[in-house]
Amino acid sequence: MNSPRRVPEGGIPTVFSTRNGVIEAARILAQGSGPIAIDTERASSFRYDDRAFLIQLRRPDTPIVLIAPEGIRSDVREFLAPVINGEEWIVHAAATDLTCLAWLGLYPGKLFDTEVAGRLLGIPNPNLAYVTEEFLGIELDKGYGATDWSRFPLSKAQLAYAALDVETLIDLAEEMAYDLEQEDKTDWAREEFAAIANHFGSITEPTPRSWIDSRGIRGIYEPEGLAVAKAVWEEREQQAYDADIAPGQIISNSSLVDIARHIPRSINQLRRISQLRNRSAAELKKWVTIISTAADSDPKSWPEIPVENHEYPTKQFLKNNHPDLNELVNVLREDRDDLGEDIAVVPDSLVSVAVLRSAVWATRGDIRSPQYGEKAQTVTTTVQLEEFLREHGLRNWQVEQLTPVLESALL
Repeated sequence: MNSPRRVPEGGIPTVFSTRNGVIEAARILAQGSGPIAIDTERASSFRYDDRAFLIQLRRPDTPIVLIAPEGIRSDVREFLAPVINGEEWIVHAAATDLTCLAWLGLYPGKLFDTEVAGRLLGIPNPNLAYVTEEFLGIELDKGYGATDWSRFPLSKAQLAYAALDVETLIDLAEEMAYDLEQEDKTDWAREEFAAIANHFGSITEPTPRSWIDSRGIRGIYEPEGLAVAKAVWEEREQQAYDADIAPGQIISNSSLVDIARHIPRSINQLRRISQLRNRSAAELKKWVTIISTAADSDPKSWPEIPVENHEYPTKQFLKNNHPDLNELVNVLREDRDDLGEDIAVVPDSLVSVAVLRSAVWATRGDIRSPQYGEKAQTVTTTVQLEEFLREHGLRNWQVEQLTPVLESALL
């Protein structure tokens, strides 16, 4: 068994972290040709947002380039974007990288996503270490992904780890592309890659955050608790933004929910929340003031959680009101899984259970339902079924594979 590769074959690359450095990095990449392997390292567990703190790039005929964009983000946009935008990019799990790259004004032309390719080749958990070893026989050292990439200078071990992520990515894509071609899945992959690139192509800046979207908030049912949750969230958000630290380091979502449910009005009560146990009395006193002010405010000012309006029935709705249709969804999920096995594609890459549930309602639903009746039995032909699937985001290859299965069960 081979030991993990810990250092790139060309050694640890230099990190470009100045305006002139970005110019030099762009020059190196501009002299090369062919697709660009690209990856990022972020620090959302430590910093306020999910921006990139390191960008790794390589072309087939260039050395690995590492760029630290903090403090020079406008230079990255000015000098790197003209070189790499519109080119073919090779990325692993592009959905995790393209957002922070878009914030820098960086966008692919064509895309090859080795994680998506792995799923289309039937690999259930195609992480980079696994597919690199599976297709290239190279074992990567993956021990630094969760480290703080915002603390500079980065260690040699971190830089080696980051560089290794793009060192073999081009070769990996070539091997996976060959297997996709052998299994007649090249067009499927192209559709998937194009959909990903299009989805991220309109992003220019972070999406505004809302207290309502924090995990656990919708599990708070008391109006007074919601008022407290909103006030604590807003203060936490401001502190996190001002200090550029992850909001969860100040008060985690689970701690926020605990505060909203129990509404502690003293320092000792706050200390019962494990995350806050060792905080200073002065800090906790400020939080007690915020909590008490919100709880004692005019009830007419207390916020409400907007009702989630689902276009189609939820799983719970079907279980409670139409168990026969819920069972049909389960049957279709099994049919989907069987199809995935037959064509060697990870099943949830074919279609989500949520879309299957919507399809069941659109073909077999109860038109008398006050909440969802308008969407029931609106699909009665194969052509309408195909249109329905496309409207729900499925690509042509998915529609072609799924239609015969759904048609026999639903129409």
